[in-house]
Amino acid sequence: MSVLDDHDLSARGTTIAIIDSGVEGTHPWLVNATIRHMQVEKRGDSFIVVPAEAGDLSGHGTACAGIIHRMAPAAEIISIRALSPEGRCSRDGLVAALRHAVHERFSVVNLSLGIDVPRSAPLRPTDYKSIVDLYETADAAYTAGVVLVASGPNIASFRTYPGRFKSLVGVGRGAFTDSESLQREVTDDYEILAPGNDVLAPALGGGERRWTGTSFACPHVAAHLARLRATRPGLSIEALKTALHALAEAQKPRAVETIDATA
Repeated sequence: MSVLDDHDLSARGTTIAIIDSGVEGTHPWLVNATIRHMQVEKRGDSFIVVPAEAGDLSGHGTACAGIIHRMAPAAEIISIRALSPEGRCSRDGLVAALRHAVHERFSVVNLSLGIDVPRSAPLRPTDYKSIVDLYETADAAYTAGVVLVASGPNIASFRTYPGRFKSLVGVGRGAFTDSESLQREVTDDYEILAPGNDVLAPALGGGERRWTGTSFACPHVAAHLARLRATRPGLSIEALKTALHALAEAQKPRAVETIDATA
């Protein structure tokens, strides 16, 4: 029997970490979700991850959580708040959050964020350090069997890390007629396309809105991988990637367009 034959749509028994702006746990989309809330804190010169109250600083994380819970309703969500209200994050704080997720061996980690570097500009010394730290953590995740899913660039003139790393699943966005759709498209920046244009998802205060960007394509792929992991928990990262690509090929989605730039 293939992975596709017994695909578990509930993702029961899996844990999905969302490193983002937090999650509004009382939102109607999420009232039935099992959510643990954590946050990144600076202690001296270091960053640590500690338990936190529920809450979202910008709505970005709640939107991602809503997409994931809609597609993988039995998965436990671990919200790790790392973003400020302005959507920014200390690079060292991001690395600390990712290291925590790997150490805890969460099933899947959703990274709808990253470091954007202009393609035309050389890397600065600070870029090298952050990218190497992320690269090493992504390698550790691969070895530990933790699936990392990271969004690719929204603007064609940028490259985004860690989404470019081949040890994880990089995600681009397309406009599809079906929210379940996937399309295999291997580039330097990503390897799979998912719905990321005008995606209906939660908004702060109990409402909902349409969101556009690779940030919102990423949780679709995270949910698909959690379903696959629930079905075959012993699969390696490479086998899960292969199964994800097979799922995309089997679906034969109708793509309206591929989008490389932010609307």
